Amino acid sequence: LKHKVLASVFYEASTRTSCSFQAAMMRLGGTFLHVDGGKGGNTSASKKGESLEDTIRCLECYTDVTVLRHPTTGSVQQVALGDGTVKPVI
Repeated sequence: LKHKVLASVFYEASTRTSCSFQAAMMRLGGTFLHVDGGKGGNTSASKKGESLEDTIRCLECYTDVTVLRHPTTGSVQQVALGDGTVKPVI
């Protein structure tokens, strides 16, 4: 996966899941961007009221695939099957 970028977007803590996806991407030759969307996270998108769908659509401009961990049941399906998302969301 050389030259491919994974967006690791976590709105809830999950060290093992996050690290496993990041390590796998690196082992396959790719890179990753980590976005901590939780309450104490490193992103301003959710703090400013941006929708989850808008955040993922924006990140698609920089990445090839998104791994999403969100506390709301069905959020991954909502984003993956929603309008405007064209790249894979796991």
